[in-house]
Amino acid sequence: MANTAEVIKQRYGNPFDVTKALERAASQGIGALSEDDLFMCKWLGLYTHRHEREFFMLRTRHPNGFVTPAQLDTLAEIAEKKNKGYADITTRQDFQLHWVHVSQTLEILQQLKAAGIATQGACGDILRNIVGCPVAGVDKEELFDASPTAFALNAFFLSDPAYANLPRKYKIGVSACRTWCAHPEIQCLAFVGASRQGPSGPELGFDVRVGGGLATQPFISQRLNAFVRPEEAVDVARHITDIWRQDPVYREKRHHARLKFLIHDWGVPKFREALEQRLGRPLTPASEDYQEPAESFRDHVGVHAQKQPGLYYIGAPVLVGRITGVQMRKIADLSRRYADGQSLRLTVRQNLLLLNVAEAHVDKVLGHLRDAGLSISAHPIRRSVVTCTGSEFCKLAITETKARSRQIVEYLEKRVPLEEPLRLHITGCPNACAQYQVAHIGLMGSKAKVDGQVVDAYDILVGGRLGQGAGFNHALVRRVPAAECAKRLEQLLLGFKRQRKPREGFSDWCGRIGDEALIKLLTEGAAHPLAGVEPVPIPPVPEADGPVYG
Repeated sequence: MANTAEVIKQRYGNPFDVTKALERAASQGIGALSEDDLFMCKWLGLYTHRHEREFFMLRTRHPNGFVTPAQLDTLAEIAEKKNKGYADITTRQDFQLHWVHVSQTLEILQQLKAAGIATQGACGDILRNIVGCPVAGVDKEELFDASPTAFALNAFFLSDPAYANLPRKYKIGVSACRTWCAHPEIQCLAFVGASRQGPSGPELGFDVRVGGGLATQPFISQRLNAFVRPEEAVDVARHITDIWRQDPVYREKRHHARLKFLIHDWGVPKFREALEQRLGRPLTPASEDYQEPAESFRDHVGVHAQKQPGLYYIGAPVLVGRITGVQMRKIADLSRRYADGQSLRLTVRQNLLLLNVAEAHVDKVLGHLRDAGLSISAHPIRRSVVTCTGSEFCKLAITETKARSRQIVEYLEKRVPLEEPLRLHITGCPNACAQYQVAHIGLMGSKAKVDGQVVDAYDILVGGRLGQGAGFNHALVRRVPAAECAKRLEQLLLGFKRQRKPREGFSDWCGRIGDEALIKLLTEGAAHPLAGVEPVPIPPVPEADGPVYG
């Protein structure tokens, strides 16, 4: 039997017909939207606010994180004139606007469309924004520029209405950089730059990975052992998607509807065989000497020489991904004055890059960024933190995240002198929009009772890895009251500084000293960061992915 979401989709038909309902609501108010309408609004990138019933948060769509200064100006204008002056950069290289009133929703959508900014498919059971290396085309070390493939995939899946009704959300990553900054380990489908020796000499293309994903039942993607040439990527992606899309089993239970579960259930050999049958040909085997990159930090912050002589890209850290209209206008202006006036990029770490800056202008750009509160000389914690929307706006969140993350960063940067960034991810619920499971340190929202009062709390997890040996972190202590988290992390990080071996990474250090020693650092020897903290039952999170397997 199909789940409730499938019933709604079948009843509704074309999800983009929700535009008609929004036209009605523009004059009649939010009450004119049925529950079906509100569900289908996600296909236009719209979610209703947690507390303010007549307001939406709105996600945009920027394949591979590409943004122009003109588009940034448009987003700034909307944020300043129609919202409350800011937007959030997300972990899928797009923007999220807040305070979008139901009466202005269609007007804002049209304004975005006129600027070349799409919102279709930013949410819903559809292909989400395709992520990629934000310096594709300018990176000196990349195998090749993979962004054309990302745009080709985006165009194909959005042009065919059949792919607007997938079993659940669908996430694709495309990159040919050597550091895997687009995190192919956690994508449903990832095309990863690779080379092989072909009949006529070396060939460049993609190694294919399938079945990654996070939420309450996380999986690391698995190699398909297939080499795909760029011109084959759309066809291969179409057939991979169809295997999942057309299998009725993955439309029965909402929490079992992701591609990662099909790969887990079938195994890669069976899936590969099914894919070859659909393609009508055998897949080209991947290179035998293929190697995954070593664990590394991938944020692109700072000044970096491009492959184009005399040009540089500059990555600006955006604290917790929240950027003001003033900052957006400043960056757009800097691109026009000191770069090519065309090329800006968003990153999966919620930061923003200016490309094609002439060497003579680098210092000027850095000065202007510093004046705008976007200095590249940020403390490693400031440049490394990633957060989700949190309970400020999101209906699924258990805890507030943005303000708390800012407080943690400001506390730690004054007390812990780190030399290199580490991944600190703070998320408000198990759905893992902030990707906390792959963080060196992850904080996952919970609740605790202190002196009879229910307060925000976090589980503290450590040890996530990407690249070689990719794996998820694990919980050390649970239900740490949010007000205590900064102090506890200070003790943990100071312990890391004291005890690490030369060039030893954080997760390696965690594995070497063991959980017992780590817990002592976090709790200062106590059984729990606050004695007497009572657990508070957490209600099930709607739309959670699982768990499916014990």
